[in-house]
Amino acid sequence: MRSSDAHTPDAYGQDAGAHVHVHAGGAGVVVALSVPEADLTLPSAYVLGGQVAAGVVIFVLCSTIGFRVLPITPGTPPEQATREGLQRQQTSMFLRLVLSEVVAIASLALAFALTDGQLMTYVVGALVSLALMAFFAYPSARNIRRVEASLDSAGAPSRLAEEFGVGDGPTSTYNVL
Repeated sequence: MRSSDAHTPDAYGQDAGAHVHVHAGGAGVVVALSVPEADLTLPSAYVLGGQVAAGVVIFVLCSTIGFRVLPITPGTPPEQATREGLQRQQTSMFLRLVLSEVVAIASLALAFALTDGQLMTYVVGALVSLALMAFFAYPSARNIRRVEASLDSAGAPSRLAEEFGVGDGPTSTYNVL
């Protein structure tokens, strides 16, 4: 079996899910091996509160700026509109992905600075980041429809939802996963 047969590629021909697993597990192993005293005790309430607060800030940022894309110019040929829509969706998705990673990266750095709860500091930060990635970066019907609504706001159809096989596009609610 070829390696390309092992996973179903997304609209960009990539298996985005594999990257998430490498990040979450790889950095945790690094912390466990690099900090000899690493144990499973929880970090202080201040650290946990900071991680949750950072997650809330990232949630708000992703909600407010993460789905803003330049609309398709009216009169754009359909094939070009779809191609531009896919490119803008990809850029938007990567912005949300990078924002979602901030908590995990900051937690990784913090894990090396703390004296207690190093491993769990990273684990909690990684879980917050994974939840944000699942909600904002994964190309779900909700996320595709939100980007499509922004792309189509000038009146030119991007057909983004159709390209992803989502359904009837922005006319349906985007508040449902």
